[in-house]
Amino acid sequence: MDQETDLEPQREKARLIDEIEQLRTTLEASLEENSRLVEDRDRLRARVTTLARELQTVSLSSVQPPSPATVTEAETAVTKQSQAEEELRVAFEELQVLAEELEVANSGLQRANEELESRVEARTREITATSAELGRSELRFRTLVEGMPQLVWRGLNGGQWTWSSPQWSAFTGQSMEESLGMGWLDALHADDHDGARAAWTQADASGGLTFEARIRDAAHDRYRHFQTRATPVRTNDGRILEWLGTSTDIDDLLRLQQRQSILVDELQHRTRNLMAVVQSVTLRTIRGARTLEEFRPCIEDRLQALARVQGLLSRRKAGERVTFDALLHEELSAHVALDEHGKAPHVSACGPAGIPLQSSVVQTFALALHELTTNALKYGALASPTGHLDICWDVVRSEQGGSRLLVDWRESGVAAMPEKEAMALGGGYGRELIERALPYQLGARTSYRFAADGVHCTIEVDVPQHEAGTEPING
Repeated sequence: MDQETDLEPQREKARLIDEIEQLRTTLEASLEENSRLVEDRDRLRARVTTLARELQTVSLSSVQPPSPATVTEAETAVTKQSQAEEELRVAFEELQVLAEELEVANSGLQRANEELESRVEARTREITATSAELGRSELRFRTLVEGMPQLVWRGLNGGQWTWSSPQWSAFTGQSMEESLGMGWLDALHADDHDGARAAWTQADASGGLTFEARIRDAAHDRYRHFQTRATPVRTNDGRILEWLGTSTDIDDLLRLQQRQSILVDELQHRTRNLMAVVQSVTLRTIRGARTLEEFRPCIEDRLQALARVQGLLSRRKAGERVTFDALLHEELSAHVALDEHGKAPHVSACGPAGIPLQSSVVQTFALALHELTTNALKYGALASPTGHLDICWDVVRSEQGGSRLLVDWRESGVAAMPEKEAMALGGGYGRELIERALPYQLGARTSYRFAADGVHCTIEVDVPQHEAGTEPING
């Protein structure tokens, strides 16, 4: 329903009320005229009665025998009688004319009264119907407004509010009376008052109102960002009657936009890092491979390891970090059949769960675990029937007082350790990664040595402060 349609029932009601008032004024004028005619009639009747009495007195006196002394009086009486008869005749004629006028006036008054009653009855029905339509329109408007998630209000030019919805009161804690006039400004952040006033100053000329401001959430005692919009209600000649406006909560949207921007920046940064890692791994694998057949499985395994860690990064929830136990489980399960508790016959793992890793550490750390695992499968504990792999980790204090993750990778039970040259098949990329790349890129402390019955490696890297887990994992 448009604005003109909403205003039409109110205009029709006002027109009907004006018409009834005019009819009432006409009827009152007719009643006054009728009252005047009745007064004239009563006056003439009184005069006729007086003349009749005078004439009767004169007639009686003329019936008695006259004496010489009363001859003159008799003549005078006859003269008066003639005058009285003439006056009486004139009075009767006037009375007759007045009676006819009164009858005409009464007939006209009766017709006017009947017409007025008919028109009043018809107009009353129309007003009743119009009032009912106004009530339904008001009910529809109220139902629509109260069902909206926005804060709704009505105002005049300059921002003088005339009404606010229940949503406004529920959110801000202001009653409708407190929000009227410029009282709604009290619910806005003080730093946003000038912007709101400036928007209202330009609204009349621009034909619209739009501004953003922080509105106080009374229930949680905080401010949230809202976008306020309003549209003018105009008459047929373009004059602004009032403004209908809404204030929409956009706080979550702004936070999502900020989060999206951060994620895009992080994705770009991660992509650049990943491309650099892929390039480095590829070049190092090429240098260590003697033939294309030797290069292919090595690069495929390493790229799959990178793919697995990217899957971990993608599956994490917003604001969470990849943990060491999740990274270790992801790599081991790709090569060793683990049960539902993450255990395997030749593998033991123990350490606290939930130790977070810095995002810059995850990819290189994953490659180091991958190299240790594949070497164990080819030459070490996982390649020997009597071999066993123990992986333990914990959080330790650094010399500077920070937290560091210490990982101890210990292989045992390897009956016949291969020569170091055989362990370096593929160019010795794993050992080089652990002994050189991790310290250089991550500031890690590492050791890598060949024991009599297997490889022993330790890796120590920084842990983000206040995020180290303590729940133990035993397997």
